Amino acid sequence: MRIQYTLLLFLLVSLFSCKKDTSLDNLSNVILKREGLLRVECNDCEVNYQVYTKEFNVGIDKGSNDISFFYAGDFDLKTEVLSKKQQKIRLVVIDSFGRIVSNELNDWNAGETRKRTFEISIK
Repeated sequence: MRIQYTLLLFLLVSLFSCKKDTSLDNLSNVILKREGLLRVECNDCEVNYQVYTKEFNVGIDKGSNDISFFYAGDFDLKTEVLSKKQQKIRLVVIDSFGRIVSNELNDWNAGETRKRTFEISIK
């Protein structure tokens, strides 16, 4: 009988002495970054884009280039594409949920520049 009480006491002490991990209890202060995708298919072009207030520039020589952009809330993705020769250019914008925001294939003349703004939403 004494051994049973000792084991019961040991079991109770071990159960109540465990500390809970509280690292996931409060996620209200955590900012989750989302990753979107800007795909540009061209043979010789230059892409300027703006995420919030940061501006980026990418040159593409052949084929396509997948450009990741990161965001935490709703914003307008601003793009400017410069075609360095006459060609067809495809511009695809995909948000972090895999939704296609835009998918355009157009003929471009040499030296032509087009600016676009895409609304990216987290809802």
